[in-house]
Amino acid sequence: MTMSKELDMAAVENCVCFNLRWVTRAVTQFYDAEMRRHGVRPTQGSILASLNSKDSWNMAELSDWLGMERTTLVRNLRPLQRDGFVKAVGGGRGNRVELTITTKGRKQVEKLSPAWKSAQSAVVKTLGEQRWSAILPSWVRWKKPASRRPGSSLKPISLACCA
Repeated sequence: MTMSKELDMAAVENCVCFNLRWVTRAVTQFYDAEMRRHGVRPTQGSILASLNSKDSWNMAELSDWLGMERTTLVRNLRPLQRDGFVKAVGGGRGNRVELTITTKGRKQVEKLSPAWKSAQSAVVKTLGEQRWSAILPSWVRWKKPASRRPGSSLKPISLACCA
């Protein structure tokens, strides 16, 4: 093996992006295993929890809040709408789509909560509570939508870590 190929591999092994994406996939799979029995994936759980935090959202607000592309949000909303957890009103040319959680969706958040708490506790325990408490604030600074800034009227969300 040549020296340049060894350096290339070292660059990949030390790449922040590569390693964060790898860890994110592993953590998502862990949360998925906990939440799957409720028929909701972690990303969908985050959507439901976000929708549960205020009376209504429009698609742009929710996309911004979750840090999720709108096409990804739409793809994740479809099964939630099909299962009666989320209601979408509006749309079409130039119209905003308003999203609300249904009563069935609120009940689903309640059913999901223990599974999410179990996964959250296990992951934080693995990372170490002190390490997690130190890491999180620095990550939050990378992208902070207006809706998450001080003075926001949103209620705290306890299931929105999986976006």
